[in-house]
Amino acid sequence: MIEYFDPHSTEWLLNKFEIYKDLRTRDTAYWSEKYQMYVITRYDDVTSALADAETFSSAKGNLIVENPNRFGVTLGASDNPIHDAYKNIVKNAYSKDNIDRIVNCVAETATRLLQTNNKLNISEIIEEISASSITETLNLPHDRKVITELIMHTQRHAPLAVSENIDESGFAKLNRIISTLALITKVPAPGPGIYHEFITNNPTKLNVLSLFFGPTLSGASSLTGALQFLTLDLFKENQLNAVLDDRSLIPNAVNESLRFHASTGRFSRTVMQETTLHGVQLKPGDRVALCLESANRDPNKFSEPDTFDLYRNTSGQVAFGHGIHACIALAITRASMIKYLEILLETVGCYKVITTPNEYNYIMTSSGNDDMISNIIIEKV
Repeated sequence: MIEYFDPHSTEWLLNKFEIYKDLRTRDTAYWSEKYQMYVITRYDDVTSALADAETFSSAKGNLIVENPNRFGVTLGASDNPIHDAYKNIVKNAYSKDNIDRIVNCVAETATRLLQTNNKLNISEIIEEISASSITETLNLPHDRKVITELIMHTQRHAPLAVSENIDESGFAKLNRIISTLALITKVPAPGPGIYHEFITNNPTKLNVLSLFFGPTLSGASSLTGALQFLTLDLFKENQLNAVLDDRSLIPNAVNESLRFHASTGRFSRTVMQETTLHGVQLKPGDRVALCLESANRDPNKFSEPDTFDLYRNTSGQVAFGHGIHACIALAITRASMIKYLEILLETVGCYKVITTPNEYNYIMTSSGNDDMISNIIIEKV
């Protein structure tokens, strides 16, 4: 029997949207015995909770499966004023001025990797594109190829990233490199990026290395998942030819894919004061899973939500979160997705996805927040 909420089950991940339909119609929110939290699935409930940090706090984590070592020392697991203090250190690394530089890196990597064969493991290619993008975002004074390889190893094996095939060596080495550069040697930055902002825009000298590891862990996985689902959605929903014929639809395709398949599907929050949500009386200490992917398919917000519509108005979709914890890299991520799709259509053109849904090998993330697939094979047509 399928669990009603189990982001660590391939069977659940394959059927989650049908399950969410049931959960949205229930009088009360579903209680997950396995994860010890209420599962919140309606658009209005999810967005109101995300916007109300006083009632629904991130200070005790935003992951479905949490690590207390994150509390108060990461952007995701903190509330204001701490959250804004951390964010202000690195926010310029995510500004419009940096988009072109990072998107050019995506274009370069995608062009090189996508023109190799007629049959491609697009999952592995996208992992490298994402890792290269994060390397450019960090912009450390270190060998870029080494950093990219360590980020890829972290995506696949770090205990903070995945729950299977654990190997701490790559993340440990990356941690040593960043710690030495940022806290000990303080080598000058080679240019704009997170490293530059950390060593020059940190007036109180906050030792918050999570500002590097957030992008390396959650940033890489969410971009990887978003690019994977974009590639899948266009083929599976029979929209590939439409976008091939009219490239002006590329931004629409990206926005609709983000709504259709939020790669970061879920965030958790801890209740701080008594309130009612989806028919449940919540008390301080209760935990909730706010299901972005379900909210984005709520028919009370989006008409015919299970239809992939290239002409849909997707404003209000919450694939990047909502409120003070909306993704800091939103603009860079969307621009990277647009550039990836442009290169995919130019280099590969028409393609078919050979891997069937029942063959998907989901990467089980330790957090339970993100969705990625390791074996998507496409073939040029």
